[in-house]
Amino acid sequence: MSGRKHHYLPQLIQRPFAYRRQGKEFYVHAHHRTRGKFTPNTSGLGKELDFYGDPTDTSLDDAITRGEDALAETVQAINRGDAVTPADMATLLCALAFRTKSMREALVGLLPALLEALRAKLLDPMRLRRDLMASLSDPKTQKRLINEEINKRFGHMHREQRAKAYGFISSQWKSHVATNEAHLVAEAWQMAYVFLAKARAEADAWANNAYLNALGKDPAMATRATRMATDLTFDIVDAHADEFFILGDCGPVAMFSDGKPRLILAAISSDVVIEAVFLPVSPTRCIVGHLPNTPPCLGVTDINHMSASLSLEFFISDRDTEGALDGLREAIGSLVPIEAEEDIIRSLVQERG
Repeated sequence: MSGRKHHYLPQLIQRPFAYRRQGKEFYVHAHHRTRGKFTPNTSGLGKELDFYGDPTDTSLDDAITRGEDALAETVQAINRGDAVTPADMATLLCALAFRTKSMREALVGLLPALLEALRAKLLDPMRLRRDLMASLSDPKTQKRLINEEINKRFGHMHREQRAKAYGFISSQWKSHVATNEAHLVAEAWQMAYVFLAKARAEADAWANNAYLNALGKDPAMATRATRMATDLTFDIVDAHADEFFILGDCGPVAMFSDGKPRLILAAISSDVVIEAVFLPVSPTRCIVGHLPNTPPCLGVTDINHMSASLSLEFFISDRDTEGALDGLREAIGSLVPIEAEEDIIRSLVQERG
């Protein structure tokens, strides 16, 4: 991508949905949650200023751009009817899934729920007291708390001085805890409160930086793609003559073992796994990956509804359907993209040991 406006939904996946081409310009029918219907050029759709970083650091945008030729070739090969390997299809799915604005906004939106779950744990006096009591018998916990006590009392120390302080406090740790239990619990509570207050104040900045750092470590999502190619069986599904696929701004979508559709990431619960993934690559073709021997029983209408409902702002199609897609436009953003806040809090707070 050139310039400061970065495509979070790349043109390589938008262009097959064009209803008109004029030279190097491709035009699609866009259905926007608030703006209604319009017919933009793909060069100006699904992009945002400095989405992958400002002009002082273009490394992430450059890395994403370098990988787009291979992704485009995969899309074109599928639409030509050529054979494409599961690894290439998984790479396309994973590379597109994490880079979208839908995914970014969903991940940023998770932080308040994570902080609330942390608050319930970290500010629980009973849990803090159990932590202290565990230090009397658990060497790892004791070592951590003793080091925290040294840092609090003495700050930075040379290695020899720190070893002496550690030995002294360690020899008296049991009586130290018994004598100062209430004070230690109160201090731990205050430290946790200060941390959470800072996190709440800076939540958006933290979450956005975490997203960019994670994407920067593996823009192609190679590790995730390798695992997906191993776990799933891939097929190409063709739409019937009277049907067509749309493409949501969320890119790929997934169906999970709890029966809920989500963005392709993971459920909060370790008991819930991806059963099937979907990525329309043209109005007539869609990549479908599924667990072996369990092909999904979803048709074009179901996949379109998932794509629209998990999108953040818009979806595109290759035809003017007058009002036929108004129902899908109204469904944009109606599904929880990753996990509901109350489910996250409940899942993370359940274990209090």
